[in-house]
Amino acid sequence: MEPMIVAEEAAHYGIRAPAALPPSDRYLSPNEAGRILNVTGEAVKQWIYHRRLPATKLSNGYWKIKVADLENFIRARQNLGQKRIMVIDNDEANIKELVGAIERLGHDPIVAHNASDALLKASDLYPSLFIVNVTASIFEPWKLLDKVRKTRNIKNVPMLIVSSQDLQDADSDRALELGAQGFLRTPFKAGVVAEEIGKVLTRIM
Repeated sequence: MEPMIVAEEAAHYGIRAPAALPPSDRYLSPNEAGRILNVTGEAVKQWIYHRRLPATKLSNGYWKIKVADLENFIRARQNLGQKRIMVIDNDEANIKELVGAIERLGHDPIVAHNASDALLKASDLYPSLFIVNVTASIFEPWKLLDKVRKTRNIKNVPMLIVSSQDLQDADSDRALELGAQGFLRTPFKAGVVAEEIGKVLTRIM
């Protein structure tokens, strides 16, 4: 029996542009799209459920995917130079600064405001780097980072730690144990954010 591959695992299966796609006016089933993407139909459904891949649900419960939407999906995932970077914070000023720096570096920012949102998006999109504000008040960031390290397929993703204050020795040690590749202090100094993100990506790419 063919193993089922969920969306968070599919990134490891090499989505690649096929030699030829069906005519653009055609619609495909999740299983047909899966054969093109080199993943199972179940993985395709997961992307549909999480609104990563547009699709229409028919009255009989089946899904149909427009070929043009599949082409856009393939192009987005074939941009190998662009990295997904997840920002986990609830401070809008911090988020704006971090997202701007990520975009200026040519990468794709993903924003999560709480723990459940972060885990759901990370499991589906498989970011290359987490940027986490460990002094965020609305969620418990250290518990979240512990959960990340116990979640299959994202447990080895490196982290960049953001803090509004100098970390105590115990927190610094904990951050390093969790895979922290660098630290940023708020309020951010001009140019430092992009520079630090660039350094981390250089080490992990």
